[in-house]
Amino acid sequence: MSHPQDLRIIIVGGGLAGLMMGIMLDQAGIEYHILEQASRLRPLGTSISLHPVIMDLMDQLGLLEDMTKMSKPLRGITVLSAHGRKMGRIDARSNKRSRHGHQAMVMSRPDLHEFLLAKIPAHKLTTGKRVIDISETPSHVTVTCMDETTYTGHLVIGADGAYSAIRQIMYQKLTERGVLPEADKKPLHFEKQCVVGMTCPLDPKKYPVLQDESCEVKVVLGKDQHTSMWILPLQGNRMAWCVGGPDPHLIPQDDGDHTSQGSRGSRGRDWYPETAVEICEDVRSFKCPYGGSVMDLIEATPKGLVSKVLLEEKMYRTWYNGRVVLVGDACHKIVPFFGQGASQAILDCACLVNMFNELPTTETTDLTRIFQKYFDLRSEPAKVASDSSREFADLIYDQGFKADLARNIVLRFTPTWLLRMITGTVTANRPSLKFMPPAKNNYLK
Repeated sequence: MSHPQDLRIIIVGGGLAGLMMGIMLDQAGIEYHILEQASRLRPLGTSISLHPVIMDLMDQLGLLEDMTKMSKPLRGITVLSAHGRKMGRIDARSNKRSRHGHQAMVMSRPDLHEFLLAKIPAHKLTTGKRVIDISETPSHVTVTCMDETTYTGHLVIGADGAYSAIRQIMYQKLTERGVLPEADKKPLHFEKQCVVGMTCPLDPKKYPVLQDESCEVKVVLGKDQHTSMWILPLQGNRMAWCVGGPDPHLIPQDDGDHTSQGSRGSRGRDWYPETAVEICEDVRSFKCPYGGSVMDLIEATPKGLVSKVLLEEKMYRTWYNGRVVLVGDACHKIVPFFGQGASQAILDCACLVNMFNELPTTETTDLTRIFQKYFDLRSEPAKVASDSSREFADLIYDQGFKADLARNIVLRFTPTWLLRMITGTVTANRPSLKFMPPAKNNYLK
C-alpha cells in the first residue's frame, strides 16, 4: 500500500525532530514544508549522544557513514569524586558479535544540526514563522503565522520541542471542549538545570585523550554540594562539558496556561549571563581528569557556545487530535541520558512515516486511525526510555550518603550485561523504514 499521491504535510519546528521528519518524508516521496519560529536556526546545547537503536535507520537513509565521521563511539561513563577518585563506571559498548552491534555516537550538536539541515531543500523550509492558530476543514488543515501568512496541507506535525506551540494550540481547543485529561494540564516537571559548553579546538599534546578514537564520558561529583560536571571529548579536538544539578529556586515555566505561545522559552525566565558564571564557579575546585583545571575548559569555550538548559521531563497522554499530531519533546520530554531524548524523537518520525504508507485517504477518520496506532506503538517505549533516563540520571547526579551507597552498589556490583540492558545499549528491536531497502549492517564487517 502507498500513501495518497497528493499528501502534503506541514512540519512545525526546525530542530532535530523536524529535520529528520523532512529527510524521511523526502525518501518516502511525500510533500512537506517546515516552518521554524526562529529567524535563524541555532540549536541549543553543544553535544549530543545518539542511541544505537536508531543506527539502522541512519544507515537506510544514507546518513550513517557521514555521521560516523563526525562522531566518536561512546565507550562508557566513568564517575569520579571531586578529587579524582573513581567511584564506578557504566559500560556503553554493544557486543559486536551480535547482530545488534552498533555503538552509541557522541558528537557536536551544532555539527549534526548543520549536517541534517543541508539535506533539506531550501524551498522546503521557511524561518521566522511563529504559528499562532490552526484551523481544520473536512479535507485540509491550515496554520496561521504571526505575520498573517498561512500554510495549508492535509496534516500538521508538531516537532517544536518541550514548549510546543502546536501542543498548546491543540490543548486549548481540547480544553474548550472539556476533553483534555487533567494530567496534560499540569506543567513540565524539572528539578535540575545545567550550563553546557563546547571548547574551541584544544592542543592534543596537552590533552592526549582528544586523540582517542572513542569517547569516555567523565562525570565529576562535588563532595559537599549537588553540582556535578560532565566532560566529553569530541571530534575536532574539542571537549563538551556540562555543569549542573538540582536548583530548588527554579520557577516552572509552563503553568498550564495553553491559551497561546506566550513569551516563555526553554531558556527560562531567570536566565541571565551571571547565572552561568555562578554555576560554573561551583566546580572551580574540581580536579580535571585530563590534567589542569576544569576551569581551563570553561575558559576555552567561546561565549556563543555556552547555554543554559533546564532538564525538564513529562510524558503527555494526548499526542494527536484531528489533523494534528506531535513528535519528540512535544509529546514526551525526556531527561537527557544515553541519547534517549533525540533517539526517541527519531523513532517517532520513523513510525509515523511508515504509517503514512498505510494511509488509504486523507480523510480525518483515516488520519485518526494511524495516529492512534502511532500512539499505541510509541507511547510505552517512550515511557520506558523516560523512566530509565531519569533513574540513571538521578543515580549519577544525586549526592549524600544514601546516593553514594546506591551508586557504589549499582556501578560496582551490577553485571555489565545487566547495565547494558537497563540503559538500553542492548535492544532487541531495531526499527526500520519499511518502504526502503534494509540496512546494510556494514558495521559487522
